[in-house]
Amino acid sequence: MIISITHEHDLDGIGSQAILYRFLTRNKDHGDEDVQLHYAHYSNFPKSIKQFLSDSALPDQLIITDIGFNDEFEELLPYFKKAKQKGCEISWFDHHLVDDSVKEKIKLVVNTYINDPSRCAAEIVKDYFLPDDSIAIEIAQYARDRDFGKYNFQISTDLQSIIEFNRGRDRDKSKRKITKLLASGIFKNDWLDEQLKELADWRNKQEANAINNVKLIKIKDFGEIAISLAEMSGGRIIHVLEENFKNAKGYVGIDSRFNEINLYSDYFNCRQVARHFRGGGHINRSGLRFSGIL
Repeated sequence: MIISITHEHDLDGIGSQAILYRFLTRNKDHGDEDVQLHYAHYSNFPKSIKQFLSDSALPDQLIITDIGFNDEFEELLPYFKKAKQKGCEISWFDHHLVDDSVKEKIKLVVNTYINDPSRCAAEIVKDYFLPDDSIAIEIAQYARDRDFGKYNFQISTDLQSIIEFNRGRDRDKSKRKITKLLASGIFKNDWLDEQLKELADWRNKQEANAINNVKLIKIKDFGEIAISLAEMSGGRIIHVLEENFKNAKGYVGIDSRFNEINLYSDYFNCRQVARHFRGGGHINRSGLRFSGIL
C-alpha cells in the first residue's frame, strides 16, 4: 500500500499529488487500489501522520508533498524513524522554507527529502518522477502559475477556485476526483464546469465580504497593512485585497471557516511572523492557525 498525503487547499498540493498518482498508476506494479490519496493542512498533518504510521497499518510507502515543516512537527521525527526502520519507505517533496539544521534531522529519518524554494512542489515531483511527461509538465506549469502569483492561465485560476471550494474532509471525494482528472490530463470537462457554476455565487459573496470587512492598519514609519476575513481561503482574500488596496505594504487574510491566517508582504519576513504562532511558509507569504485571533 502506498499513501500519498498532500496540502489540501491549493493547486500546487493537488497538482503534485496528481503527478505522483500518474507516475504510480502508469507503473504496472501498482494498481489504483494500491494508492491511497489523502489531504491535510498544517493543523491536522501531525494527527494524520501518526495514524498512517501506526504499527497496525504501516504502509509500504508514505509520500508527502507540498507540506512544510513547522516547529511543532519535530514530534513526528521519532514516528518517521521507527516506520523507516520497519521497512516503510518515506519520501517528502516540498518547497517551503525550512532551517538547514531541521533539514538534516528530516534526512536522517526519511528515505528521500527534497526541499527547493525556487520550484513549486509540483515542479519538484515532476522533475523527480516524470521530467519528460507532457501532462506532468502542464500540471506543474499551472501549479507554478498560482503558487508564485503569475496568474497567466485562466485554467490555473479556475482549478484553484474549485480546490478551495472543496476544502474540508467532507469533500475529500471531490479532491480525489480532481487529482485523478489532472493525472489523466483533463483540465476542463462538464463536471469541472458545473463546479465553477456552483462556486460562482459563493466566491462573489465572499469576495464582497472581504472588501466590506477590510481594516487598514497604519504603522508609523512603515505604511498600511490591509486585513480582512471571509469564509474563503486567506490566499484568495489577499488576492482580492491586493487588487483593491495596491498601496498597502502588507496583507492579512483570515479564513473564518477554519480560523486560518495567511500573510503576504514584500516588506517584512512573513515566515518569521508565522513561526511565532507555530506556522511557517515563505519569506513573502506564510500561514498559521490561531484559535484566539477572532
